[in-house]
Amino acid sequence: MKKKVVRWDFLLLLGLIFCLQSCYSGSQSAQNRLQEAEELYLQGTSSNSSSQYESSTVYLKQAEDILVGLPQSARRNQLLGLTWFHLGNTSESEMLYDIAQAYYRKAIPMLDPDSNTVYLACAYRDIARTIAIAGGEQDSALWYFNKAEHYAEAAQNELLELDIDAYRYQLCYPDSISPRLAVCKRMAETYHIPTRYAEIVELFLAQHATDSAAYYLEQLQPTDSAYTYWFEQTYAYLHCKILRQRGKTPQAYDELLDLYDRKIEELQRDAGARTYALSLHYDVAREQQLVEKAQNEKQWQRKISSVLVLLLVLVIALLLVLWRYWQQRRREQARQLETLRDKYVQQLQLALERLQQKVSLTREIELQHMRGNEVEFPKWLQTYRDEKLVMNKESLDELIASIDKALDGAISRLRAEYPKLTESDMQFAILSIIGASDNDMSIVLNVQKRTIYHRRQIVRKHVNPDIDDIDVWLRKYVLNI
Repeated sequence: MKKKVVRWDFLLLLGLIFCLQSCYSGSQSAQNRLQEAEELYLQGTSSNSSSQYESSTVYLKQAEDILVGLPQSARRNQLLGLTWFHLGNTSESEMLYDIAQAYYRKAIPMLDPDSNTVYLACAYRDIARTIAIAGGEQDSALWYFNKAEHYAEAAQNELLELDIDAYRYQLCYPDSISPRLAVCKRMAETYHIPTRYAEIVELFLAQHATDSAAYYLEQLQPTDSAYTYWFEQTYAYLHCKILRQRGKTPQAYDELLDLYDRKIEELQRDAGARTYALSLHYDVAREQQLVEKAQNEKQWQRKISSVLVLLLVLVIALLLVLWRYWQQRRREQARQLETLRDKYVQQLQLALERLQQKVSLTREIELQHMRGNEVEFPKWLQTYRDEKLVMNKESLDELIASIDKALDGAISRLRAEYPKLTESDMQFAILSIIGASDNDMSIVLNVQKRTIYHRRQIVRKHVNPDIDDIDVWLRKYVLNI
């Protein structure tokens, strides 16, 4: 018969194929999730461009949730950094400046300095803006503006450099009107940034150059339908200011100007409340704390579950061991009791045979006496005639001691627990435990069967009168059933 040979090389090949298939499946799943995150990111950035900031935040947060759970890769890190950057933009648009800063700071380490210089410049610029607007910290803002300018120069993007200079003059050097005006005019005229015309008008009005302000106000035209409403409001407001400066403001214009100023004040007062309310929903630090707390709770739950499962397994194993030990001990006691029963059944059988011999010899001697023959009884036969016991007290005591030893002191416990049991009661109990019949008991104890019945009732009364079958109860008691 040929011996079966295990092809370990074949099994290893199958295992390798399975591992490669699993890795490929995992890679495909990660690619699909990355593609889904990229689509959500594009939806978020398009909503941001159209000033739909709430919708933009929803899409970008969904993209962030997917990207955070994906393994590290260049594409994943790049997309996550851009997602955080645009979440900063939407938060800044909602005047959540602290949250915007947190997103910008998270985005910077994820962006590649070689390929994302423009995004890095914008991130540092916006950190500087939020610091200056929210906290008025000009020194810190200047440091971030300088970092932004460094990346803008590396990107060779003149428009971005001008934009950084304009914000730096506005937020850190508010009295430097001429340099700021020059930067804004170049951005508006050379690079066609229409929003800067509003800033130019404000600067000319600050210098009381009303005609120049009126000239540049006419250049304030929207190029994107999403900003049409802003341009209309801004145009009306600046036009009223020019008319007031010229002293030609009719009452209607005065009322419009006052109304617009009050509206601006209301919006500024409302900004604090809106910022607080929205920050409760979009607070980055709070969200991170909640995520970490949930992760810690899950880890503790998993640890506690593992410990409880381990304890349950140990308890079950212990119970099984105890149950096996109890079963084995019970079988051993039953076997020892059966051995004792067989031993004393044999002794009883021999005693009965000897008793029959004694009875026959006694009858023969008595018959001889009736015939007038003088025959003496032997001494051993005379003992039988006096005691008429098949098993004497020593034999019964030996039987009781043997059973007590075999059953781990069950007979002694029975005596101690039920002190009303007499010596005769114990003799009956022992014979009942080893399975002796009523006929055997009457022979061994040299009493009538009716006496055995009465002894059974007495034992039941001394133990518990409510017991139905004292014989069954005794066997269960000694065997711990």
